[in-house]
Amino acid sequence: MNPLKYLFAVLFFLQLGVDVGAQCLSIPSAYNQQLSFCDKIIEGKIVSQTSYVGQDGNIYTSNSVEVYRVLKGNVGFDFDFTTEGGVYGDKMQLVTPSVQVSIGDYGLLVIKDELARGVNNLASTFIPINEVNGSVLGFRGLESREEVYDEIARFTGSTTVEVRRISLDYPENQPNRQTPVIDAVSPLVVTAGTKTIITITGQGFGAEQGDGKVFFSNADDGGQSFVALQEGPHFVSWSDTEIQMYVPSSTLFNSTVAGTGHIKVESNSGAQVECPQQLTVRYAKSEVIYSEMLNQTMLIGSQNGGYEFSINQNLISLLGGPQLAERSVEKWACNTGINFKVGSSFTPITVAAHDQINVLGLSAPNQLPSYLLGRTVTTLSSCGSVNGLQWNMVEVDILLNSDIDWWVSESQPMNNRFDLVTSLLHELGHAHLLQHNNNQSSPMYFQLTEGAMRRELSPLNDIGGGDFIVDESVNAVFTCSDENHVAYDFNTCNLSLINSIEDEVAESITIYPNPFQNELNIWGDWKEGDSFQIIDGLGRTVLNGAFQSHAQIISTESLIPGLYLFEILSESSRSVHQLIKN
Repeated sequence: MNPLKYLFAVLFFLQLGVDVGAQCLSIPSAYNQQLSFCDKIIEGKIVSQTSYVGQDGNIYTSNSVEVYRVLKGNVGFDFDFTTEGGVYGDKMQLVTPSVQVSIGDYGLLVIKDELARGVNNLASTFIPINEVNGSVLGFRGLESREEVYDEIARFTGSTTVEVRRISLDYPENQPNRQTPVIDAVSPLVVTAGTKTIITITGQGFGAEQGDGKVFFSNADDGGQSFVALQEGPHFVSWSDTEIQMYVPSSTLFNSTVAGTGHIKVESNSGAQVECPQQLTVRYAKSEVIYSEMLNQTMLIGSQNGGYEFSINQNLISLLGGPQLAERSVEKWACNTGINFKVGSSFTPITVAAHDQINVLGLSAPNQLPSYLLGRTVTTLSSCGSVNGLQWNMVEVDILLNSDIDWWVSESQPMNNRFDLVTSLLHELGHAHLLQHNNNQSSPMYFQLTEGAMRRELSPLNDIGGGDFIVDESVNAVFTCSDENHVAYDFNTCNLSLINSIEDEVAESITIYPNPFQNELNIWGDWKEGDSFQIIDGLGRTVLNGAFQSHAQIISTESLIPGLYLFEILSESSRSVHQLIKN
């Protein structure tokens, strides 16, 4: 299936306030709540990890940390904390949201006891810190350890207690500490988690990678901060003048999800440079780093060719019936071909567990943190393939937070209510193996505000990503003895964007060249009042106007290189074309 054939109603660019929060659909005050109500805040280094199966049947990981500073709570030299998800035997669980760390990581951990779930010392946030120079990643745009300490003190009122000495020996006067230069990044339009390689050319990167890193705009906070990848399986090659690497979307033991924005390179000596060009990341597919290798994930035909959800009775009671949930499931199925269906029977289950039941429902009271709108737990099974270890999704559970004041109508939400349809579409996107993107009009944007809604699937971000995953899964050669995923039957759809396409209109339009540079030539049989708009990778209208003649030249000098949609609007039809500016 080709995502170019899809038509979308309208891409609205929503001016949303953003705030650092948990790595899933969260409310704007998520991070503030975590700091205010946590039990412990510590700084340290992860030294060991062990995954296990908890009493609820889910997989958890116990992490041991060497403690260097304590900002809240009573903690000694060493401390054990819990993260959700992990690998036990041939099974893996991905929990969205959850903290993901690996051995050797250093940073700040925010810890809370989840007594209702029977989990002690559960990490709700991890803020990576450079152990040598004290620089910070993924925190509200703050870049130094001391700035973060001050921010935490505002919410906790506590002061830091040093347990072990923190290294502050930043090698400012290192010999040959050359400031790197980025000449070009290619390509500038990519996808993450799909083994897409970018090439960064320049100078001063260092003959060897060592402690060198590449930074991406963070898709888990809407691009407010950077996330960095150090030496590991994402890197193909590193030299003083060229870096080649896979665009990351790692979601287990590493939570680096690349989003649209700028990238930076840090050399082995610690010098940094930011690229002025913007990297457009259309979508991010879930991948995992396991056994020091980059592993891919896959959909299978778990139940009648796909996955059948059981809606729980809590959600049925809230909605007054299953129809709204069914339409949200259909919206993904009808537009990407993922084989998601809703079963005819309902379930009383209000927890996520590996029990061969795909729950779509509402949690029990106080079961989810107050700052989260929902949580998705995917269970995967492993097998070896010619491309390395592969993980097939065998079960998925989605629970929305019952403590949220939900808007349960398909009309515009009231200003003091959270839109349930947007939240369902978001969590179903994670079940689709999609991660966050930085498109503020997409359901897969990381945050939702009261009164806002994002119910349209973006052709380039959401449908394009889902389409890629379904095609890859339907045509998979290695399936661990599982059945191949069977594409959903589009002929049964009412909600498909495919069914609204005016093919004859699209065929009567000529747009060239593509890729383009400083102008576009457009030809078509226009009528008075017909218009166009050009939309960038973030969903923003960057150019628009009315057609003046059947043949028209549009100046595009003001547009930066990247991926665009050219939308033609008339009284009776609409068509969309994907274009690239070099």
